[in-house]
Formats: sequence, structure tokens, C-alpha cells
Amino acid sequence: MNKKSVLGLLLFSCVVIAGMFLGTMLMIGKQPDPDYNQNQQEISQNASDDDSELQADEGEVGSPKQSLDANREDEWLYTDASDNITEDADDETLNNEPTESPDTVEVTPTPSTEPQQDVSNEEEPNPSDSEESPSDNEEGASQDSTDAGDTANTEDGENSDSTDTIGGNVVDLPDMQLINNSNQVDYMQHIPDMVYNSKIEVALDIINPVLDVKAKSAILFDAKTGEVLYYKDPVTPVFPASTAKLLSALVALDWCMEEEEVIAGDELGLVASDSTLARIRKGQVLTVRNLLEGMLVPSGNDAAYVIAAYVGRKSLKNENASLKEAIPEFIKLMNNKAKSLGAVNSSFKTPDGYDAIGQYTTAYDMGMIGLASADNETILDISNKSSARNVFVDGSDVTWSNTNSLIVKESGRYYPYCLGLKTGTSTMAGRCLISVAKKDDRMVVSVVMNSDAVGRWEDSTTLLKYGLGN
Repeated sequence: MNKKSVLGLLLFSCVVIAGMFLGTMLMIGKQPDPDYNQNQQEISQNASDDDSELQADEGEVGSPKQSLDANREDEWLYTDASDNITEDADDETLNNEPTESPDTVEVTPTPSTEPQQDVSNEEEPNPSDSEESPSDNEEGASQDSTDAGDTANTEDGENSDSTDTIGGNVVDLPDMQLINNSNQVDYMQHIPDMVYNSKIEVALDIINPVLDVKAKSAILFDAKTGEVLYYKDPVTPVFPASTAKLLSALVALDWCMEEEEVIAGDELGLVASDSTLARIRKGQVLTVRNLLEGMLVPSGNDAAYVIAAYVGRKSLKNENASLKEAIPEFIKLMNNKAKSLGAVNSSFKTPDGYDAIGQYTTAYDMGMIGLASADNETILDISNKSSARNVFVDGSDVTWSNTNSLIVKESGRYYPYCLGLKTGTSTMAGRCLISVAKKDDRMVVSVVMNSDAVGRWEDSTTLLKYGLGN
């Protein structure tokens, strides 16, 4: 190879190396694509948000982010009930979940720890649906308690088509819309004018005593004669919360024998995520008596739905009826029963009393239901228990604690003449209590609706003492 060829190769090599060097420098010095960088940030942020929501959704029952399975076959009550706490989600929420074995389990209602709750002031509890264990600190607020002035009770909300109602998008069941956010639901538009008939007029034609009662609405009856002894706004619309379970129990006892066996099924999936529970599991075999105790003692919304599905199918004479058929059938039976008792200003939409569009009652109407319950030996026997041990047909052994402080000696609210009946708490209902008490030959039923955490006990005791002659 001659000298010129060698020089040519060297020159070519230098050009190639220089080109590669310049190309590398250009690539290193190139500015990043701003669109590409932004997309990566959005992807990262979305992934973070998804992880947060997933973590919230995997919380325990009672979490405001927990929702029911949207793919369930008979699902028509959905999702997150962050503002409404079914009757008993705060005071009654249970935290001792049974295991899969039939070992003995003690199920005791304890206060919910939902993040939106303010437990610093019992007199002004935050919205929620729950019941209160007698052993709970009376200075703590219940998850589902609220006063009439609570922000949950606004009149500037949306209509029933709002997505702020659970089940609002479900076809074929427009009458069962649980209220998810009472701040955005104009529930009052679904309540008609109250009927003030001659029977009510005559009943309230008394010299009404002056008593210190904090509740928005209250009434006191002589249990034997039905005579009204005291009243405060007795025909004002209020919300029943879990006091509605007394009516569900009356309906169940109209249709069933206590020893009938029931298998818990998919209806458990219809219970709102923030409900108070008796911790019944799908596939468990219970008697009607077991379900009544689970509904009336710890105020289990799950027990209410199991009994509703069973009785609804029994009424339809179709044990294979879907939940979309069975539950509304039971609700129909509830309303028919209420009317037969003289409750003419009530509309019940749920078997457990959970706040729902179009559901309402009055203290007078709940008094009619309370009188019938006080006259029912089974309901009286169950509701008078401070705790109830139940052994299910499948061998499960559970013990429930009563949410009614008036009958629990250790509660600090104990009233020795009280024989029981039912508590109720929800965002819209506030703190409620229907009580029966007996002293010598005197027996009375008191109804306290929309009081506060301390007031419902004090109001009830005031009424009962007056009715029994102190």
C-alpha cells in the first residue's frame, strides 16, 4: 500500500470518529420532550391515587370508603355510605369478627373509628348511623349521631336522582335508595304533609305536662290503655333509624315460628358498608329466634336483611325468589303492618332502618309500633337482655351485647324499671330510643326521636319516671 492510500485511510478514520463524536454530543445535549415528561408524571400520580383508593377500600367494615361488590348478582344497593351511618354504626359497630370455626365468639358493639367522626363533643355528634354499647364512654360521639342542626340536615340538596344516593342508578328498584350524602339530598321533598286525623286529635287532647325533654320529638303512652301521657311535636316527620327493627321483628313473628331455620345468603351483600353488624356469615344456619336476637340486641343490620329475605320469599311463596323480589316484598309487609297498628304517617324503605329516600315516621307512629312490641312476649324477652348468647344451628356460638344502656346495670344509665325495646341512631335520625318500663301495675312506653348522645337516655328516663309516677 502506497503512502497516499495510508493517508487516505487515516483521513477517513478521522472523519468517521469526528462524526461519531459530534453525534454523541448532540444526543447527550438534547433537551427532554416536555410532553413525554408530563405524561410520566400523570401516570405516576394516577398510580398513587389508585393505590390510595385501593387501600381505603380494603379497610374494615365501617370505613367510609368501603363499598359493596358491584358485580354481585343481586346487587342493587351499592357503595360507600360515607355520610350515613346506619343505625348503629357508631355505637353499635362491632369489631370482633367471628372466625370460620364454630368456636365461641363474643360480639360486643364498640365505637367506630371512622376518620370523619369527631369524638370530642358528645352533645354535637357527627353524622353517622350507629348504636352505642352501654360500656362505651358516654362522652364519646357516635358515628351516626346527629342533631337537627347538623350539617347533614340541609334542605339545599339534590333530588333523588342524585348519585349521592346508594342504589340511585339501579333499575327496577327506585324505592330503595339509601342516602349516601345527606348534605346533597333534598330528602324533605319526598315527605308528604302529615295526616292529623280524628284519632290522633283525640289522643293528643290532654293537659300536656311540662317536662324537660331535649329531643326534637317525643311521646309517652300508658302501655295498658294506650292513653297519651305526654307529647312533644308527635306528628312531626322524623327518621326511624334502627327503631324500625321493632317493626321488622313484628312482621317476622307474624310469618314465622321462632324455631324455623334460615340459611344466610347473598342478602348479606346488600348491607351498607358502615352498618352495625351481628357478624353473620354467608352459609350459616340460624333460627328465626337467632336472627331476632341479632337484630334487636346488637342491632345487626345483617340480621335484618337475612330475616327480610327469608320472610319476603315466604310471603311470595317462592323460596327461589330473587332479592329484587324478596326484599321489596318484606318492605311492603312492614308498611302494611305499620298501617294496621295505626301508624298513618310513616313510610319504611329498609328492613334495618338505614336512612333512605322517602323513609320517614313520627314519634306518634313509632309509639304505635312500640306499644305492639311491648305487648309481644318474644320481643320483650329479647330486648330485656343486657347480653344474648346464641348457638346457631351450624354450631357457631356468639354472645352479643345490648345497645340499650337503660337495661345494663354497669352502664351508668341503668333504669331499674326499664324492660327494654330498641335504640336507633343515624345521620338524619339523630339518637333515638323506644323504651318500656313497668312498676307495680303501671306500664308505660316512651318514644324519644332525634335527641343527642346523652339526651336520649336522660329524656327517656325523664318520661319513664313521670309515667310511672316517679
